[in-house]
Amino acid sequence: MRPRSYSLVHERQQAQDLDEAFELDGPGEFEPYDSHELDTFLHHSTSPQSDDDERSGDEQDLLPGAHHRDPSTVSLFSLDSIPMIPLSLSQARGPDLQKKVSLVNGLALVIGSMIGSGLFSSPGPVLESVGAPGTSLVIWLVSGIIAMVGALCYAELGSMLPMNGGETVYLNRAFGSLVSFVFEFVNIFVQKPGSVAIVSVIFGEYVSRIVFHTYFFSTPHDSDAAAELADSVIPPYLPKLIAMLCVVLVSVINALSVKAGIRAQDILTVLKVLAATVIAVVGLVILARDGSRGSHSFDGDLFAGYNEVSFGQYTLALYSGLWAYDGWNNLNYVSGEMKDPNRDLPRVIFIGIPTVIMFYLFSNIAYLAVLPSNVVAHTNTVAMDFGKKLFGTAGGILFALCVALSCFGTANATVFTSSRIVFVSAKQGHIPAFFGKVSSKRQTPQAAIVLLAVLSMIMIIPGSFKTLVNFYSVCAWLFYFLAVLALIVLRFKEPELKRPYKVWLSTPVLFCIVALFLFVMPFVEAPMESFAALGFTALAIPFWLVRVKYGEQVGQFWNGLVTKLNCHERCGCLPWHRILFWKRGGEGYERQHMMAEVDDV
Repeated sequence: MRPRSYSLVHERQQAQDLDEAFELDGPGEFEPYDSHELDTFLHHSTSPQSDDDERSGDEQDLLPGAHHRDPSTVSLFSLDSIPMIPLSLSQARGPDLQKKVSLVNGLALVIGSMIGSGLFSSPGPVLESVGAPGTSLVIWLVSGIIAMVGALCYAELGSMLPMNGGETVYLNRAFGSLVSFVFEFVNIFVQKPGSVAIVSVIFGEYVSRIVFHTYFFSTPHDSDAAAELADSVIPPYLPKLIAMLCVVLVSVINALSVKAGIRAQDILTVLKVLAATVIAVVGLVILARDGSRGSHSFDGDLFAGYNEVSFGQYTLALYSGLWAYDGWNNLNYVSGEMKDPNRDLPRVIFIGIPTVIMFYLFSNIAYLAVLPSNVVAHTNTVAMDFGKKLFGTAGGILFALCVALSCFGTANATVFTSSRIVFVSAKQGHIPAFFGKVSSKRQTPQAAIVLLAVLSMIMIIPGSFKTLVNFYSVCAWLFYFLAVLALIVLRFKEPELKRPYKVWLSTPVLFCIVALFLFVMPFVEAPMESFAALGFTALAIPFWLVRVKYGEQVGQFWNGLVTKLNCHERCGCLPWHRILFWKRGGEGYERQHMMAEVDDV
């Protein structure tokens, strides 16, 4: 995580800037399309780049506002992942980015955002997929190397196109509006809710075990019998109900106040890093002092059966490992704002990511040193089992509580950031205007928060941790592949673009091969989740046709039909007409006539 002084100042300033943006004309009024200040602020500090915003290379070099990459779901697990909003509205209009991010700040961003809830949830699925402790550690190492190669590629993209919107910008520049629109659609309706759903499921698993273990350990059973009894009687629906409650709670926090969400996150991030550090240090001390302490995980052949594992199973193991490493692409926050990117950016990558790799390796070795490999492979709450083995019942519950709070913080940060992405997309006209409404009382994008909450809870109902990760990862790796492919395309399409940081061409080629493999193989091993994810992705194409390709014609036709039938007076359907066929400005008619009024949610 970032140094505390840096984190608090930066995060509180974000809340102040959002409050300033939402209070343009006093309480109760919000006029985004008549206010040049807010249009400039939103467009250059938080909004994804649409196809209408395509600029020449020279113009992009002067783009105002703070650099921001729209991070993937699973990467938004701390406030390090919150969009970097300019420190003032005047700065957002300025021609230059603020060069305030040092080497230490960059390292804090990368390490803080990569170490997250995956540390407490992914070891089991990884080991279950490959079967042997040694092979699972190799998977963790390979996952870290893939993350590092991807970070190098994204560093070039971020320094070449220091613009807000991340993949939206890169895909639009290389492939046009269709691919970038599909990414934005999937990001809002699949990846962001999927991220919230995954960490909420982890939260539900840990909290349900805290409740039942506390009860059964208070009864006259011996420790092992009580643990078995507690796990056996947990209703299968209970973790899902608790997960949905988690979604509701974080949504309420973020809907009530911007500052409330930020303050809650500050505390929860400290707990996350503390719990992860204790696991790594304590486990390694025990391994050095007592060996495997009876776990026998490191006895015999550490790579037994590696040649019997299918490519598909290796892919699923990599998915779980890469989920834990997600956050490597957050370097795109930093590239446009580093004091000396040419010197510091490679250092951040080559120091920060190997540090995270070693942290994950040590933590997994610690788990295996204390717990038998079959326990690690089949538990959803490995940190709780780890704490219980070392410190008894109280230790298990304490570790579980820390992990649950960490997951709650992860969900909180994801809802905070993702709701702003939904909000800005609505203001750009990419999704219905209703989701761009802002509460004049609370000054939060409550409609966007509600949308994310509903989508997240829908995903929680049928999904387990493993199925949700598979579903999410198919979409994520499709667009990781396309984004890095865009780097290769732009090398030939626009060789004149300034590239302050440049990787060897073999680096993106290697990453594209791996990413394509990670995208294709789950269709063999997990076809249901994979085809469902692909189907959701394909749903974006009709929306693109209606909104971008033929958007003006469709909007004018519908507007004319409603006016001709005069049904907005007879049946009151005009508000729905405004919501369903929203339009962006500059497309032949006034934007405000096609938008629902912004009022209290």
